[in-house]
Amino acid sequence: MEFDSFSDLWSPAEPAPHFHSLVLEHRRQIGGSCVSTGLSLLTGETPASIRQQINTQNPVSWSRYLQPHGFKLAYCATDLRRLRHYVDELLAHDDLFAISTYMPEDPRHIGADPEDDGWVCPSHFFLLHRDTVYDTAQHCPVTLREYRPVDQYVKRLFRVVPASHERGL
Repeated sequence: MEFDSFSDLWSPAEPAPHFHSLVLEHRRQIGGSCVSTGLSLLTGETPASIRQQINTQNPVSWSRYLQPHGFKLAYCATDLRRLRHYVDELLAHDDLFAISTYMPEDPRHIGADPEDDGWVCPSHFFLLHRDTVYDTAQHCPVTLREYRPVDQYVKRLFRVVPASHERGL
């Protein structure tokens, strides 16, 4: 395979969205619980219960947690780009994604050496279902086109797939 400077987020294209008719109920996070609160939108469990079952810095643990609920995470091909560069492709898939972004807008803070305790910089986790962002730090869901933190850099981007899907963590 030749070097290609552009890669699709998800290739080959799926014949149809996996979770087109899924209904999510928005919930606000308490403190720094974006991962567990975001996952709770998919499973209905309390964020506190989920926090006991996952490592917030380990997406493999998130995917393992989701599998008994019929979901798992599959990495999408990404690099250090601002979220706005992925908007059109995400909307074209019209499906369910889990997205993490770095909070600093200056890439020098993202690429800094870690502090003694391992801390580099804050990040945030949210769900995108079809064209709607479920960001548990926000008061209510908004469309991706209206989402203000679209200039943050992507840390991780996953497609949420059925637990039986061939791809995934």
